[in-house]
Amino acid sequence: MERIRSAIDKAREARGENTPARRARPELPAALAENWQMLAQADVNPRLLHRNRILAIEGGPESGPFDMLRTKVLQQMRANNWRRLAITSPTSGCGKTTTSANLAFSFARQPELRVVVVEADMRRPALAKTLGQKGIGHQFGRVLAGQASWAEHMLRIGSNLAFATNAAPVNHSAELLQSATARRALEEVERALDPSVMIFDTPPLLVSDDTLGFLDQVDCVLLVAEAETTTIDEIDNCEQDLAARSNVLGVVLNKCRYMGKGYGYDYDYGY
Repeated sequence: MERIRSAIDKAREARGENTPARRARPELPAALAENWQMLAQADVNPRLLHRNRILAIEGGPESGPFDMLRTKVLQQMRANNWRRLAITSPTSGCGKTTTSANLAFSFARQPELRVVVVEADMRRPALAKTLGQKGIGHQFGRVLAGQASWAEHMLRIGSNLAFATNAAPVNHSAELLQSATARRALEEVERALDPSVMIFDTPPLLVSDDTLGFLDQVDCVLLVAEAETTTIDEIDNCEQDLAARSNVLGVVLNKCRYMGKGYGYDYDYGY
């Protein structure tokens, strides 16, 4: 067995796999690295994140469903040269914010990716609380309104994951999301941080027109439905509205209580 393992390791080394250089995080151009360093580093509590159902910080069985979702989404986005992904739901409480955060952490575990998450649900912002950053006072809505710099209202976790959050609701959010000022602000963030993936946590589709008005600024969208609560009619109506305005990657079925254990997942997420 040792001889077989040694032969495999030598073969991998000959192909350049699993070498220190291959595993290392790629170096960024100086200007790009400086822009990322401008963001405040968040002090995260892994236990609090876990209590808030943020399970994809590290690999393992609990992150499995999100890692599988990450891979499917990333393959589709790379195949079409997309990098802006909206995540929405038919109604509130389906878990779109939790899904957005978990998917972001799963993406960020790939060191070559740079991931930016923008809280576009400004009527009921929940991302800062979910991340345990409720007291930091960032208000990314001010950036979208052209009233502040992006670097002042974003935080960084690690070296390749950034979140743009809101400490309080934003008035006239639908008009703000559709404004030319917001479009320019997002383009500036994109130029400065050059994200591989931008995730937008957008409002529930059937609650307001915020998401419908914003879809022309994204490349694709995921719909998060709540098992035993979201109706088939709600999913159908949302899919039709989304498909008319963007590229629908699929439906994530969240909070499944009856997932079979044959897949190795015995908790409340499925798709």
